[in-house]
Amino acid sequence: MATFVNRYIDNSDFLLASAVYDNPELTTPSANGFYQKNGIYRQQVNGVLLNGSSTCPSCAGNFEVLKVNSSSANGLCCVSSSSFTAHFNTGDSFSNPSTTLMYTDAALTSLSPDGFYKTKTSNQYRQQSSGTLGVLTSCPSCSSGTFYISTQRSVCSDFCTGNYAITSSKNMNSGNGYLSITINDVVQGPSLSNGWYAYSENYNTQTPSGTFKLMNLLNNVVTSIAECSAGNCVIQ
Repeated sequence: MATFVNRYIDNSDFLLASAVYDNPELTTPSANGFYQKNGIYRQQVNGVLLNGSSTCPSCAGNFEVLKVNSSSANGLCCVSSSSFTAHFNTGDSFSNPSTTLMYTDAALTSLSPDGFYKTKTSNQYRQQSSGTLGVLTSCPSCSSGTFYISTQRSVCSDFCTGNYAITSSKNMNSGNGYLSITINDVVQGPSLSNGWYAYSENYNTQTPSGTFKLMNLLNNVVTSIAECSAGNCVIQ
């Protein structure tokens, strides 16, 4: 990191100076390194300023406003997200595959928290894990937020051996649809009887044929998720 120091040169014009010194008497050459004045820098080696000069690059870095979900890619792409302002080194960006460091502040001192990030309009995300930004990855497919459930049964395996119509339209408070329903999701609407329900993305699916899963509800909260296998109910 650069620091401001008092140094002395043997010419009023920095571009024409032959050396940088530690003292006004110009008897003690300054250490090897790069010195700049008014945005122009030169390199000193063994007490001599090398010929040539360069304009200092911009130190401002850049930032992007992203969407973030701390839990999952499915949550980020299909359910909900919050806004996050990410800061990057000069030349880096969220969409640049070689960029692996993303910060919370313009000074680039604090790495972004772990989570799943994407730009507002993109269908690709990157995971921040242990301080490193992962590769660009395509978002998972998102199901509709609306799903359908059957009537209640007290025994999960009943749905694996008999036919039950799945015709009641429901939604989760989280917005999760058929593919993304998870433990602790809460079914919106009136209180449902505690017990097992078959659920599907489609209306009027009949079990055990068709594509469906099983959920156990307690006070409308999902406590278990299962699937039928060879006539048995298998908890996931």
